[in-house]
Amino acid sequence: MAYSLWDKEDLKVRKETFKSIGEDVFSFFLDLAPNQGFEEREGQWVMSCEIVQSMQDKKHLLVEAGVGIGKSFAYIVPLLYYHKRYKKPIIIATSTIALQEQLAKDIEIIESILKYYPEIAIAKGQNHFLCRNRFEEYFFGKDKDSEEYNVYLEIEKGGYEKTNWNMEISDDIWKKINVREYNPVFCRQKCPYKNYCFYYKLRMEMLNTQGFILCNQDLLAMNMRKRRSCSKELLTDKFEYVIVDEVHNLESRVRNSYTSELSYIECTGAIEQARKVNSSLGNTLDKNITRYYKALDAVFLNFQSQISKQDAKAKNDDREIERYSVSNKISELAELINSLNDIYLGISMQFGMEVTYRSRNAEDVVDKIEGHKDFFESLQKISSEDIFWMNIKGRGKNGIIVSKCPKNVNRLTEQLFFNDSDFKTILTSATLTSGKSECYEENYNYFIANINYPVKSGVVCEPKISPFDYKTRAMIYYTENMPHPSKNRRAFIDAGVKEIIKLLDITEGKALILFTAKRDMQEVYRLLKEHTSYKVLIQSNGASQNEVLKEFKKDVNSVLLGAGSYWEGISIEGKTLSNLIIFKLPFPVPEPIIDYKRSISEDALMEVSVPEMVIKLKQGIGRLIRNKQDSGIVSIIDSRVGDMSTVPYKDTIWESLPIDAKTNDINTIKEFYSSLG
Repeated sequence: MAYSLWDKEDLKVRKETFKSIGEDVFSFFLDLAPNQGFEEREGQWVMSCEIVQSMQDKKHLLVEAGVGIGKSFAYIVPLLYYHKRYKKPIIIATSTIALQEQLAKDIEIIESILKYYPEIAIAKGQNHFLCRNRFEEYFFGKDKDSEEYNVYLEIEKGGYEKTNWNMEISDDIWKKINVREYNPVFCRQKCPYKNYCFYYKLRMEMLNTQGFILCNQDLLAMNMRKRRSCSKELLTDKFEYVIVDEVHNLESRVRNSYTSELSYIECTGAIEQARKVNSSLGNTLDKNITRYYKALDAVFLNFQSQISKQDAKAKNDDREIERYSVSNKISELAELINSLNDIYLGISMQFGMEVTYRSRNAEDVVDKIEGHKDFFESLQKISSEDIFWMNIKGRGKNGIIVSKCPKNVNRLTEQLFFNDSDFKTILTSATLTSGKSECYEENYNYFIANINYPVKSGVVCEPKISPFDYKTRAMIYYTENMPHPSKNRRAFIDAGVKEIIKLLDITEGKALILFTAKRDMQEVYRLLKEHTSYKVLIQSNGASQNEVLKEFKKDVNSVLLGAGSYWEGISIEGKTLSNLIIFKLPFPVPEPIIDYKRSISEDALMEVSVPEMVIKLKQGIGRLIRNKQDSGIVSIIDSRVGDMSTVPYKDTIWESLPIDAKTNDINTIKEFYSSLG
């Protein structure tokens, strides 16, 4: 790790330096920025000053910044003033490429105001970039009259990532010409195109820059794991501040970095590699492999049976399954582990004392088999330290993916981000709190517990309230007497569609409808297509996602149905989105990770399910008002928030939402919308 200037800097000098930075920051928001046409936002400059203070005190900082605060400016400004004095690199991590690119634009705007221009590196994943070596190999000898050759001619004009070219490049072709397995040694020593390779230069810049690195949270989590294990890092090790924006996603990103998975094909592939490198052992290994295959088939057939039973129960309960739970009550699991152990020992003994090309090949096989053995041993334990689940990506046992991650992700997050004395972490998002306790710190409790944020040695800031005029420009409509959305799903969907049609007629379309289940979304889409005259669009997968959003923005009176990333991943300003409809409260679906959290809580509903739901609900409602001119209505079809509801979390929901005005009268919401003009 880098030697920190904190170890040698005089405290008096540091205090004076940060006092000066604080004065500059205050002046920026109250003088410089307004003179450039930016409006003054109290929450923004207060947040910025709090960041300066935490930097001076060498403390971590956590702050919720409501939609419209301008949180990126709030943290970029003090960081630029800090950088101007110390010339230390800064890492900013967020959730999506779109946000990385927006951050780069924000930094450039502030740079132009300050007349100070440190470099900016946008650290995207390797799959986004062209590999010139693979490109030339793929197109070598291709027929110049083929359609594929048009791609070659277009790329030859210049560019380095898929979005640089005007023509559509199919995924099949792109997978053959993009950067696939970056190898810095090969690139440096053997690749003839290294001097023209944008990705090679980017990786070097990420290691050596003195400026800003804008990366995603997945890359940051991976880098912090390497840092903690003293492995070669992906990013420079000279930083003293890490900013995590959209930090409500950090827990899942850290979890992903520690998640491993196994499939039937991976298991058999490793064993066949073992057979190949160990062929000289003859029947001894063959017998163990036969034992292994018999046990492996039995285990995966058991997994299949578990999935079938869970599917049947979900169908009976009329719900979807996100992740399948895994039972370790499989009699053949012990034999699977024993046979793996015998194969492992056989290869290790055969090649342990030799140093040949064969032993180097065997080393990889031994590592794989040991990893598989550890995986199944953890599954077998009664009190495993891991959470297991299954997904399906194909038919039969070949399509089953078994995954595991550590239970203690919160402690791992603490180790990665809060226990390293060489840097401090600034955490922010628009949705971190759940509830309206008089002690604002308590409203962060669920998030704090999920990442083990060090409250005693860090700063927890009072949430910054959105400057948007929700009082006069937005109102919530909620329903009464609707069927229960899960206990009586069919009736709820039919009644919900009738309610949606009434709401669409009020706003003449202009609606985004958010769902928690794709099956619900598909059924409502079909019914709306049959019973409304508005153009109805539905979220799609892959590259056509942007096309759907463009079509929605273009046709002002259209209706868009979305789930998943649509709750937080899109921003649509103006009249196009004047009616945001929440089909049902976004409670987390039963799945192993949530089930584990619930199992270790005293009140599973109020301590886990409700906070998860409230945070996601706030994210969804945040889609409506994206600037000061925006206005409209939010509708919650789910009657569990209604006046007649007796659920214990109703008040928590209403107290957490940014919009106070609400009604259960359809005529009142109609009058309100008409008054918006």
